[in-house]
Amino acid sequence: MRRYYSLLLGGVLLTSLTACPLISPIERIPIPVYKPLLMARPQLEQAVAVLPPRDMHNTGKIFLRDPYILINERYQGVHIINNQDPSHPRPVAFLRIPGNVDVAMKGNLLYADSGPDLLTFDLSNVQEARLLHRVREAVPELPMPETGDVPTEYQPQNRPADAVVVGWQKL
Repeated sequence: MRRYYSLLLGGVLLTSLTACPLISPIERIPIPVYKPLLMARPQLEQAVAVLPPRDMHNTGKIFLRDPYILINERYQGVHIINNQDPSHPRPVAFLRIPGNVDVAMKGNLLYADSGPDLLTFDLSNVQEARLLHRVREAVPELPMPETGDVPTEYQPQNRPADAVVVGWQKL
């Protein structure tokens, strides 16, 4: 009798295991698709300029250099803010640098990327920042903001020869 109950219990347990799937279905997370924002190299090199202050939209890194605060506008340039009176910071200028994502300062020199190029600016007079030097192809191509796919028509081999990536747009 005991053997009978053991077989019955074993059969019930085996049957109960078949009631549930072993692997739960995996939800597929959509992979984002991006297209590069391209600019011709001559246009990229001529686009650097000191402009009046403008509103901030897609800010990135912040760099403090007394009495100024430099705030990166991703892929657009750098906001320069006078912070002499911290209770009333005053926007001074916007330094347009297409493809900019990073800045650093040493003394009066501002180092900024512009797509694949590295730029050096003299900021001894912030109102009249001037470009001192450009090193072409100093940094890798701008990466996408997150892992994703790039359609075939936007792959590097299918882009114009003088095109430089200055940003990414989610499709």
